[in-house]
Amino acid sequence: MGDGVSDNKVMKGSGLALASVQFFFTLGWTVYATYLPELLKGAGIALTWLPWLLMADQLIFATMDIAFGVVADRVADGYRKLAHLLLWLTTVSAGAFLLLPLLASVSPGLLLVVLIIWVISASVVRAPTMVLLSKRAKAAQQGRLVASYAFGMALASALSPFLGLLLKGADPRLPFAISALTLLAAVFVLLRFSGSQPAETESDAPPPQPFNTYLPLLLVLGLATFAFQLHAFVNAGPLYLAHVAKESLPWLMPLLWLGFSAALLGVGRLVKRFGALSVAATGLLLTAIASYASVTVNTLEALIFFQVLAGAGWALAFSGLMERAAADGTRGAEGVFMGSFFAITALGSFARIGFATQYLPAMKDIQFTLPAALLLAAGAIALVYALRMPNRAC
Repeated sequence: MGDGVSDNKVMKGSGLALASVQFFFTLGWTVYATYLPELLKGAGIALTWLPWLLMADQLIFATMDIAFGVVADRVADGYRKLAHLLLWLTTVSAGAFLLLPLLASVSPGLLLVVLIIWVISASVVRAPTMVLLSKRAKAAQQGRLVASYAFGMALASALSPFLGLLLKGADPRLPFAISALTLLAAVFVLLRFSGSQPAETESDAPPPQPFNTYLPLLLVLGLATFAFQLHAFVNAGPLYLAHVAKESLPWLMPLLWLGFSAALLGVGRLVKRFGALSVAATGLLLTAIASYASVTVNTLEALIFFQVLAGAGWALAFSGLMERAAADGTRGAEGVFMGSFFAITALGSFARIGFATQYLPAMKDIQFTLPAALLLAAGAIALVYALRMPNRAC
């Protein structure tokens, strides 16, 4: 019993460290996106390149998520080598991030080279951190890791509007330095916690699913991520502005993520009772309804309610899909399954940025109804997928 209590404490510590890593990574991305226009201007690079650079970042993330995932599965003495790789690349990432605000006035070419180095090395805190813990956790503990990852990301997303206000007019060197060093410290703590936990060898753990059976889930994730990001990052602002002044947006935009964080508290119990895919499909349909209703309501109070509901639905959808991905990859293919999962989320961001900057003017007529339609389609595919796939514990 003592060993079990000790293992549980280590897992809780690992979950908190994982949440901290995702929190600081997401806030660091906010710092980067906030200051990137200023950095480009200082380097003499036209601002028309801004969306293309952000889209290129997402393509690099997607590529490296899969690459790191494959490496994590194939490397011998997996934990030790992967932990060293994580720490080394996070150190490189921190150094590159520290340099970015210093290079804007030096050379545009040097700025872009260091930017690419940062994006490549920063990819290591996405899929590999989750893979590292998944390979050393019991199957029953995967849900806690998923919730920790999602909570760290959601908390940072909720704080991002306030951070954007705080950073206006500030010297970029300090926020870049704080972001780089806090993320490095969080990764170091994560490795200390995960290293103190012995790897689990569950003889009754199922082998990984064939990867081709995982493709429908990736299709669901791709449609849903693109749709939700359109709703949350493109449409939410204009919907609120129909009721309030622009100065109120930083107080209203985080409400969706508060709904997301609150719903995370009950996701684990729902998954145990109904299964990850059923929970995900329900969440997708709930988010679709809330997204469509947000467009049709006439009062601020109703809009706030449906935005919170959309966040809660997305918590069910995202966590359910990630838990299913973790379960399908257990044991031995966690890297390629989770790497592919995060790669699809990056491609969803790529598509959202491209849509918002390149195609939105020509698609104004469907801008506000498109997310609900895509979420509805994703939910329907998830339901069919859940019915056709064999039952598998998540």
